[in-house]
Amino acid sequence: MSDQSNINRLIEKARSNTLRDIPVVLVPVWQIKIRERFGINIDREIAEYIVLAVHENGTWKRQRAVRKIEKILIERGNEMPVAKRLAKNILEIAIGNPQE
Repeated sequence: MSDQSNINRLIEKARSNTLRDIPVVLVPVWQIKIRERFGINIDREIAEYIVLAVHENGTWKRQRAVRKIEKILIERGNEMPVAKRLAKNILEIAIGNPQE
């Protein structure tokens, strides 16, 4: 039983800080980059997920970033379909289409 709880603690610790390997300075740099290129002001919370999608290694990074951004937009009062579309558009504008 204790082995399983240790594994669960390790998994929880690994998942708790999603931006631990990414330098903190990248978030404001990406905010400035998006503002200058596209004229879009994004807040730090959304920029963190954009940075994560760009710099994290993993196969589902874009889908996870879209879901996280969508959740933020829903919490801020957007409807589900609108939030989903906005999240996809924000990520596509910021880092491009995966087929490119």
